[in-house]
Amino acid sequence: MPGYTLHDGVTLKNKLGISTHENLEAAETDYVRNRLWDFAAGQGPKGKFDARHLKAIHRHLFQDVYEWAGNTRDERVRLSDGTIATEPVLRKIDGKPFIDGPLIAEGLDRIGRELAGVDCLRGLMREEFANRAADVMVELNAVHPFREGNGRTQRVFMETLAQEAGHQLDFSVVSRERMIQASIAGNEHCDPMMMRRLFTEISDPERVAALDKAIRALEQHRFPWNDRYIATAEPGHKVEVRLAGVAGEQFMARTQTAILIGQSRDLPEPRPAKGQEFMLAPSGWGQHKVDWERHLADDDSGVC
Repeated sequence: MPGYTLHDGVTLKNKLGISTHENLEAAETDYVRNRLWDFAAGQGPKGKFDARHLKAIHRHLFQDVYEWAGNTRDERVRLSDGTIATEPVLRKIDGKPFIDGPLIAEGLDRIGRELAGVDCLRGLMREEFANRAADVMVELNAVHPFREGNGRTQRVFMETLAQEAGHQLDFSVVSRERMIQASIAGNEHCDPMMMRRLFTEISDPERVAALDKAIRALEQHRFPWNDRYIATAEPGHKVEVRLAGVAGEQFMARTQTAILIGQSRDLPEPRPAKGQEFMLAPSGWGQHKVDWERHLADDDSGVC
């Protein structure tokens, strides 16, 4: 919509006076990162996990960048240049449209009522919480209420929900590619399983630690992990992989589409050589320590 963007039709009008999409994206990231620290310090807006709460989170995160922060895309916001910002119809390129503007308020209210009806998922064991929280994430993503900043707002909303329910979600170990795939599966194919698996992992401190160590090592080698589907091996899910490397009690392996982090005790005997294909049958996760940084420093081939 002309009201949201500058004359190039791409760059969003902003409070910073930035006129190119690339520069705005970089500045927005910096400003929002600073606001995220408020939530980490327990200083972000509180609420009842309803539409008002979600909008307050968006307003807090993006208040430094956009006049319309905290307003959903169906609302008409008069900007300082006199134009009206509104975009009731929104879709990803080559993707299924998100719900139409007139249905946004109804969709958010429904999610809020559902959460209130189950005491905001309090009192659940971790895996049940993870599955039900993942379904909430899929619903929120289908609504996609804001013109910009939906993902970051949803993550803060879900992290806060988890804390209130006595759990923890760590999105820092979720690659951009993995979140895209899980969101597409949920929104376009009505399949929440990929998001449920993601939430099960990032609510498990042991699997989070395994992913974190591997990601840090990949970053040391400037490997673009954010553009790959990277996950821990799923217990009970057999998959054919190619071994990338072993570091103590953990290993890295590749499928045609993903990087998997597994436990060395699950490697078959005799142990496969680097680059060899084998059938992985993952067991449950346990407490392990591993130094991927040292391992990849010794073996500079990485997983490329």
